[in-house]
Amino acid sequence: MRVLGSTEEGVGASAPLLTARAVGWSIDGQRILEPLDLDLQEGECLAVIGPNGAGKTTLLRLLAGLLEPTDGRLAWRAAAYADLSRREMARRVAYVPQVRPANLPLTVEQMVLLGRYPHLSPWQMSPGAADLERVDHALTTVGLEALRRRPVDTLSGGERQSVFIAAALAQEAEVLLLDEPTTHLDARHQLEVTRLLGSVRRSGRHSIVLTTHELNLAAKLADRVIALRDGLVAATGPPSEVLRPDPLGEIFDAPFSVVTEGDRSHVVLRLER
Repeated sequence: MRVLGSTEEGVGASAPLLTARAVGWSIDGQRILEPLDLDLQEGECLAVIGPNGAGKTTLLRLLAGLLEPTDGRLAWRAAAYADLSRREMARRVAYVPQVRPANLPLTVEQMVLLGRYPHLSPWQMSPGAADLERVDHALTTVGLEALRRRPVDTLSGGERQSVFIAAALAQEAEVLLLDEPTTHLDARHQLEVTRLLGSVRRSGRHSIVLTTHELNLAAKLADRVIALRDGLVAATGPPSEVLRPDPLGEIFDAPFSVVTEGDRSHVVLRLER
């Protein structure tokens, strides 16, 4: 594990999908994210953790191309982000934000079909057979094919989250960027979304970058963890090295303990009286 440094190179020998070199972001003279380096490899799952206000969502929005870096350079393989159109970016990177509209007057199928927009030609008036096939596949993957005609507004929190993930899958992007995918979900729906992401992870069709406050989610899914604090990289490495009481205690300024159950151990926040 590397502490108080820039992020380490991604695993594997192949060329990374995404690269960030000295990428940072400021607004109105205030530094939100200090310059950092990052490589994301094909098939890799990267979890970004840290306290509120650490810069996690900012990093994700930069990787999605929704924010332009005030420092450094982002690239998709050898192509600079600045040289790619919005449509080209959307074919490569799918972003599932944490905050979404409260009211969505669409059915599940219509919402997932929006993920096909980057693949429609300028002269295409309606989705074709290939687009509908990708929607069917995405709905089957997330287990919502029986709810395709239901209005999104009538779904539970976990079902709604699965709809947005399905739209990202229908987009056929190689990289999925997920901002707090289990936030505001109860325990059962957290488990359902975690299982879904595990299935997506095992398919090997996507690289994943997710931000999360759920350390168990990071431990279960991630190949690598980046911890941010005050816009700086506080630690980076495999979950077994970063998700330990001492590093987490420094990152979150809170006490953590290791709990062992059978042959498994995990780190939990220690609530002191």
